[in-house]
Amino acid sequence: MSRVRRVLLGGAAAVALITAGTTATASAATGVPSGPPPAENGWDVWCVSVTGAKACFASYGDRVWVKDTKTNGHSVAATIKSDPSHSHWGRECLNTRGADGGWVMCNFDVPEFQPGKLWVIDQPWIGDAAYTAISTGNTA
Repeated sequence: MSRVRRVLLGGAAAVALITAGTTATASAATGVPSGPPPAENGWDVWCVSVTGAKACFASYGDRVWVKDTKTNGHSVAATIKSDPSHSHWGRECLNTRGADGGWVMCNFDVPEFQPGKLWVIDQPWIGDAAYTAISTGNTA
C-alpha cells in the first residue's frame, strides 16, 4: 500500500475514532393523551409555564407532560435538553390537541444523573418559551 493511501486511511480512522460517541442524540414525539403530571416538588418533578403552555418533567421514568393552556390555534411543545449542551441529548414532546385536549405525555429514555433544562414553547420554534433547570438522576 502506498504511503499516501496509508496516511489517508489512518487520518480517516483517526477522525472516526475522535468523533465516535460525540454524536447528538435527539428525538421528538407527539404525546399521548394523559392525566396530569405528578405534583411539582423541585426534587424529582419540575414544571414551567409560559402564556399558552405548561410543561412538567419527572426524572423517575423520564416522562414529559405538556398542556396547551390558551385557545389560540398554536401547538405547544416541551423540550428536555442536556445542560451544559456538550453531552448532546435532547427530547421534544409535542401537543397538537389544542387547549381543550388536556395533557399529553411522552415517555423518553435519557442519560441518568445529568443536569438539564425543561423548556416549554407555545407555537414551537417561533413562539414564547421559558425553561427551568432539571436533573435526570433523582428518583422517587
